[in-house]
Amino acid sequence: MADSDETPHTERNEGVPTAPADAGRRDDTAAAVREAIASADVGTADLYANLMAIDGVGDIVVRDGVASIGISLPVPSETLREQLAADVVTAAESVAGVESVDVDFRASAADPGERIDMLPGVKNVVAVASGKGGVGKSTIAANLAVALADAGAAVGLLDADVYGPNAPTLLGLDERQPNATSDDEMVPRESYGVRAMSMEFITGEDDPIIWRGPLVDEFIKQLFGDVQWGELDYLIVDLPPGTGDAHLSLVQHFPVAGAVIVTTPQEVAVDDAARGLVGFARHDTPVLGIVENMAGFECPDCESLHDIFGTGGADDLAEQFDVPVLGRIPLEPALGTMDGDGEPVRPPGIDVPLVGRLELPRTHEERTQGDRAPPLACRTDGGATREQLRITASRIAARLNEAAMTFRK
Repeated sequence: MADSDETPHTERNEGVPTAPADAGRRDDTAAAVREAIASADVGTADLYANLMAIDGVGDIVVRDGVASIGISLPVPSETLREQLAADVVTAAESVAGVESVDVDFRASAADPGERIDMLPGVKNVVAVASGKGGVGKSTIAANLAVALADAGAAVGLLDADVYGPNAPTLLGLDERQPNATSDDEMVPRESYGVRAMSMEFITGEDDPIIWRGPLVDEFIKQLFGDVQWGELDYLIVDLPPGTGDAHLSLVQHFPVAGAVIVTTPQEVAVDDAARGLVGFARHDTPVLGIVENMAGFECPDCESLHDIFGTGGADDLAEQFDVPVLGRIPLEPALGTMDGDGEPVRPPGIDVPLVGRLELPRTHEERTQGDRAPPLACRTDGGATREQLRITASRIAARLNEAAMTFRK
């Protein structure tokens, strides 16, 4: 009997997918690109953290000489995005076989993996604190929350400043009482993509808040546990000034991923900020860094920069405790005005400092409308103050990823 012309079954590979002949080579090239980015310390100069070490580089695919690289980190600052992308491109193009590079930024926050029953869906609890009042802590907390949300992260803002709540005013929320679920959980209000809960939603508008320590402790737990926060990448907690009962309640009951200390340049504010920093350190809470608010004022008439509150305070504090200065926010008149530029174009209470002046969408529905302006991360308006807030939020996200990696280890 003559031999058959058919190819033997063992060589036909019927119905079994086969990998392209160059699949192994592409994988090797992608691994080489990843190593090149790590070796170049991309992110260290701008984010104060190695992008690769903080799990900030996602999938890398190399095909036909084109390397597609995902950056898995919310980076609100357009300036930082451009610099990081340029550094990634330079590192990747040094690899043989890579002719061009596409960089895609994705809003992905590292998850330290620590959960409690009261906050089952929250990845990172971030404390924003100051040693003394009057340094702009609440304004910084609100603007950082909005910057992260507009980069695509899921963000909540808990106004835990039980003695002087300001989040509703800052975010233009005039509703007095939050809604409740069938399980009697309070539903956060939403503004500018941020889910917010505040003491002011519960107390009377002009009622003084005079509480002893045990009441503060119980109320802090209630604001966390009796609120339907949902899935959040970041829950920003605006704490009262000083180092009191609210701070102890936070670090004792909840997994705080990191703390941000807000100060102004002058010595009296820096001294008090140092006490707050030591307080977190004693409870093994990572201090992500320092934000220096009111750092210089640019005169609109003469265009000269005036250091009204001095200089160098945050630098001294950072050197003393070996933490970075995450951002310097200039003294900006827009931070103190609650008005628009003459003609109100939106309902009262919506035009808010810096946030409202940029006409950002408030709710999820507004943010997903097709005719909306591009996200804050892609916008260039707002001036130096807005850009500094974006950069600061970017660095906080990076430092939180670093803290998450350390926790996992």
